[in-house]
Parts: sequence; structure tokens; C-alpha cells
Amino acid sequence: MNYNYKEILDNKLSVNSYLWPNNINPYEFIETIIKSGINNIGLHTDFIDEFGVNKLKQELILNHINVTSVNSVGYFTDPYYFKQNEKVLNYAKILNPDLVCIISGGIMGGPNPISNEYESQRENLSIESIRKESLDKIILLFEKASKLNITLGLEPIGSWEILKKGHLNSISSCLKLIKNNNHKLIVDLYHSFTDTNLDTFIKKSPKLGLLQFSNIKFDEHFRPVGRKSINKLNNTNNIDLARYLKHVFNRKDKVKIEFEIFNTDIEVSPKVIIENLKNEILSLY
Repeated sequence: MNYNYKEILDNKLSVNSYLWPNNINPYEFIETIIKSGINNIGLHTDFIDEFGVNKLKQELILNHINVTSVNSVGYFTDPYYFKQNEKVLNYAKILNPDLVCIISGGIMGGPNPISNEYESQRENLSIESIRKESLDKIILLFEKASKLNITLGLEPIGSWEILKKGHLNSISSCLKLIKNNNHKLIVDLYHSFTDTNLDTFIKKSPKLGLLQFSNIKFDEHFRPVGRKSINKLNNTNNIDLARYLKHVFNRKDKVKIEFEIFNTDIEVSPKVIIENLKNEILSLY
């Protein structure tokens, strides 16, 4: 099959605001997105807070920008972050994203970076019991989102981050939780690049809501420790981004690809990364 990659990227490419530093005006992120010919963005709550949700909504409408994700709800093991779910859902009701991301939360509570508001007092990890406790909470969250006409995207989290990020770790286990409702999975290559069901799920499953992508950074002990931008593909230990993106390009639906790295992952200007992103993806093919 012949692909018009430029046309596909014009439609499907999104960039998440996580890469935008707090010390740069958030409006400049929107401005850079527009100048780069990108029509979709992912948003996180700190960015929305800084911009102002109603003002942000006006900018998105004015510039015909679609929101692929709002990040995040869930955090079922952390009392502080769990209490933020209502606020995030209210933001989503205003911003109308394709999906609101669910992060399950670590066995010891919190997202990364480590939550200072809560530390687990459990002597043992009790992984299975914590997963059972989360089941009731996630069902209630599904019901609340459905009443608001919001679609959730449950994200499997790499098992190496089970303590402080997420205790629902595989595509197959997460898929069981959404099989009887209208919610989806968000598959982040950083968390799922080792999953045995990855290729088949991305290619075929109607339950894929969004593919988040980046290259993977490994430490000196060969453990995944963060994300790399695409312009690092001349280094070693790269995942086959072209392959996974093509799986989405070949689908006959509206599933998007969202570039997600964090400001702490980058050493150059986020503007440069955004401005060069399309060309760097095109260079993979």
C-alpha cells in the first residue's frame, strides 16, 4: 500500500503539552503547534490550570485544534490525586477531548514524580488485593464518565513502574476491564513496547483509542528510565517507531498518534522539537 504520510500526519499527529516547560508562556505552545501545521494536541492538568480552561477552549476553537487526550484521572491508590478526578472530568467536559487518560496509580500511591502527599503504610506490596480494591473505583469512574458523555482511555503502565505509577500493567488485563463498555485503551509505547499483544492490538483492536509514542531511554543497567525524541534514532537500542506508527496509519478509523515526552526528557528547545517533528517522522520511511 502506498501512503501519503504527509497527509496522514496532518490528520493524525498530536503533541502532548507535557514537553512544555512551566517557565514558558503556555500560549507559545499553542502558537508553535499552529505554526508547525499540527492539528491535534494532548493536554495535562498543570498546563490547563496555567492557561485557564475557558480561555484555552476559545483558542482551540479559534484555531480548529482537536484535543486527543486530557491527562489524567484514576490514581486509585493515592488519596490526594484521586480527589482531583472530579476537576479533570470537568475540564474534559469543557475541552471535549477524544479521551481522558486513566493512570491506575502505584502500589505505594501517587504518580511519578513521587507524591509527597501520601506514602503507603503497607508492610507487603499486596499487588492482587490492591488491584481488587481498584476494581470498584474504576467501575464507578467508568459510570461517571459515561454520564458526562466522556470516553476514558485506560493506559497500561510498564511493570517496572508498579510502585509509583500504575498497578494495571498489561494490555490484556486492561482490555478485560473495558470489554463491556464504550471506553478504550491508550497504548503508550514507553509502557507497552515489551507487551506480547502490542502488534496485534494496535493493528486490529477496535478498543485502541490512542497510540502515544516516543523513543526509549535506557540507563547504564539497560533499564528503561525515560523517553527520547525521534531525533535520537542514530543512537543504539531504538524501538521500531516506523513499524508501530504504520500500524495506526493502516487502520480505517480515526485513531491518532500522540507524541508524548516530558520536559525533563529533553535537552533542546521544545519549540525546535515540535517544529521538526513532522519531518523527523517522515524521515523514518
